[in-house]
Amino acid sequence: MRIRAVGNEGTERSGAHKVHNHPSGVAEPSRADELITTRLRDALALVDIRVVDHLIIGEGTCVSLAERGLL
Repeated sequence: MRIRAVGNEGTERSGAHKVHNHPSGVAEPSRADELITTRLRDALALVDIRVVDHLIIGEGTCVSLAERGLL
């Protein structure tokens, strides 16, 4: 997993996005997706980085955990 923090120089806030695909083609988040999102959010909060979204790519669709209220 590669996590990239994004922000502008001179600003106090940074954010991270986690994006991955499900090889099955089904974009529904698994329980494991939800758990890693929570763990990642909590860990990055320790260094003042906000997880902006976790996107799961499926066959012809994309699911945003932020839109589902899971962040």
